[in-house]
Amino acid sequence: MNERIDRLVKAARSREIFPVTVPVEYDEFDLKLAEPLRIAKRLTEYMAAQPCYFTDDNELVGMMHFDGSVEADLFTRSGHKNIVEALSKYYNQPQENLCTMEWQHSNADFGKVIRIGLTGLRQEIIEARRHYHNDISRLNFLAALEAMIRGITRRSRQYATECRMQATICQDPARKAVLLRMASNCRQVPEYPARTFEEAVQCLYFCFMFQPDSIGRPDQYLYELYQNGIANGTLTREHAKELLQELYVMIHGWTRFGCPNADRGAESHFVIGGYTIDGSCAWNELSELILEALLETDLIRPQISLRWNHKTSRSVLEKILDSERKDKNKRIALVNDEPRIAAMIKNGIPWETAFDYIMVGCNEPAFQGGISLGGNTVNIVRSLVNTLNDRRAEVLESPDFDSFYAVYEEELHNDLETILDYSNRFNMLRSRDCNVLTSLFMPGCIERAASINQGGAERARWCANFMGSTNLIDSLCIIRQFVYEEKRCTMETLLAALDADWKGYEELRAAILNTGRFFGNNDELSNQTAQRFYASVNNFAQGRTDIFGHYLCYGNLTGYNIHYARYGALTQATPDGRVAGSALLFGSGQANGKERDGITSHLLSVAGMDQTGVMCGNTIMNISVDENTVQNEESFQKFVVLVETYFREGGLQLQLNHVSARELIAARKDPDKYKSLRVRVSGFSATFVNLSEQHQENIIARTVNSL
Repeated sequence: MNERIDRLVKAARSREIFPVTVPVEYDEFDLKLAEPLRIAKRLTEYMAAQPCYFTDDNELVGMMHFDGSVEADLFTRSGHKNIVEALSKYYNQPQENLCTMEWQHSNADFGKVIRIGLTGLRQEIIEARRHYHNDISRLNFLAALEAMIRGITRRSRQYATECRMQATICQDPARKAVLLRMASNCRQVPEYPARTFEEAVQCLYFCFMFQPDSIGRPDQYLYELYQNGIANGTLTREHAKELLQELYVMIHGWTRFGCPNADRGAESHFVIGGYTIDGSCAWNELSELILEALLETDLIRPQISLRWNHKTSRSVLEKILDSERKDKNKRIALVNDEPRIAAMIKNGIPWETAFDYIMVGCNEPAFQGGISLGGNTVNIVRSLVNTLNDRRAEVLESPDFDSFYAVYEEELHNDLETILDYSNRFNMLRSRDCNVLTSLFMPGCIERAASINQGGAERARWCANFMGSTNLIDSLCIIRQFVYEEKRCTMETLLAALDADWKGYEELRAAILNTGRFFGNNDELSNQTAQRFYASVNNFAQGRTDIFGHYLCYGNLTGYNIHYARYGALTQATPDGRVAGSALLFGSGQANGKERDGITSHLLSVAGMDQTGVMCGNTIMNISVDENTVQNEESFQKFVVLVETYFREGGLQLQLNHVSARELIAARKDPDKYKSLRVRVSGFSATFVNLSEQHQENIIARTVNSL
């Protein structure tokens, strides 16, 4: 990392680097316009009024925040007033101890605008008009998109003018040449297709403001221009790395300095590697440069995932894991193409779309130019609690586990139906706002002449996230083991223990905790129980869609919020030995020392639980690895093989912590001494001592049996 980039990084870590927004006074007459036209008109006026700000260290320009005075990007929902009202009622507020409204992530098709420019998008708008000549509402939306093109073009030309003006007064010949090149770049992109790697990165940098979330697969859509520049001598590897690092600085700084999310690493998430459209391994020299550029920058954002597949060489996997162990900011995770793409294809997504999937937010799968229609985090344990309480007579009459499970499955399907209903309600509440700005960059919105959140999305995925799935599986295991197979207690006794929150039944609880056949030990009973549960979920989902027609899948991440603790606080004692009010588990794995048979068995259990099924959604797998394991080269090489085996067996996702429970406990006692200790939480990373007490307890619980 050179001195210029070092100064930019230090600035981003120490202060706000984006310019102060300039308020705009809008014409009241705008309110008489059709909604999308009002939005577009005011957005273009707002952008034109903002300062064209950059420093002497910048070679890329375009930094700008929206102030909420008009509906802007879809990620922050800036200016989207109706969703603010809905979130005030449902965000982080469990409904029926089952569902709560969460955030949503998406990704603008940056590669497309780099390839065809805004002029190409304008041609698509012209073509779409031919299909809607009698539909005034859709024509208004298309007119608004075209107005946005004019406004964005005007903004880029403002920057070009400012760069030229700065060049006229610049006394440094080298900087003057850079300023003139910056002006030329802004005259070309994003209005016209990028001709060089530098123009492409400038286009990405500039357009990120219009959907400041994931940047998708930059090692793919930037690769041809990178190759061309290296081949013809107009680009050096070092300058390409500089441009990438300046892009990272902007992405890091986009999250406002000092805000609650500034310490967290999921505000932008992208992928490297994966497959190409012809089925080859997509890892290339730009993938490697992107990773190298990231590691050199001491930033929290963006974070990346390697897309591993059967074509990924062990040397690439080793490079990623080596980078992960060296990255103090914990920005690197891994996902497996094989089960996820197979699940997509099984559900009707063509290879041409499925191969190009990305990760957004806290490890949520999406598509380039698509939206993750998740935003519903649920308490899956409620279905078992309802079974044991509301259907107690049937439970007590069940002669065997199969009979019991049939009763439970009915309650599970009832809850899954309610979860789908809540998701549809939440997404309909989101659709009350019209989005114009981000929709311009989303395939389908032009063709359908509809807002991205109102059915315009051509590439969308639905998902709901289970809190407590491991608690549920373990509870089913205990019922099967203790009540029906080993007959160590009756169902009446177990239910009485749960009603009493284990008071007076401490001996039974101790027996369960000490000898229960819990998930995560590659044990036949627990593996079968997990697979049976996920098969039940899959049976419910088959043939169903959400309100916009997207197939159903599920996950188990919690994101920034402590949903697992909120739901746990409202949930009675459960057969796995959990006491009433204690937090549920999230993610695919085990915790609290119940993974007794070691990390290999733990990973194999998770790998086999639901291959190519409905859990190919927002699914995470946390493991803790002793620091010595990753620092000792011999044990590290064995660990690489273990991870590769996990993926070959069907494991979907993996993220690592290599810190001991002892160190984490010490950090809680003396936080000032551990201010730089960062950990993977759910799908994001954060400074351990700044996390909530519940997050800290969860991380400590899952480090008990570190490898």
